Amino acid sequence: MTLEEIKQAIMKLSPADQKHLIVEVIPAIWGEACKDEECLLKIRHLVDEDTVKQYRKQHMNGI
Repeated sequence: MTLEEIKQAIMKLSPADQKHLIVEVIPAIWGEACKDEECLLKIRHLVDEDTVKQYRKQHMNGI
């Protein structure tokens, strides 16, 4: 199976199955797959700014 085929299969999953992928599979491969700065920067950009704002609001910016 090619990377493109895997991507297409993932995109066809239900939102619940996509969430399971993110929550269960990604952490399982994280240590080996993402060892460089480029990968880490990409993950940081995926974090939704509204989620960060909501977290900061809930935790009073770490106070």
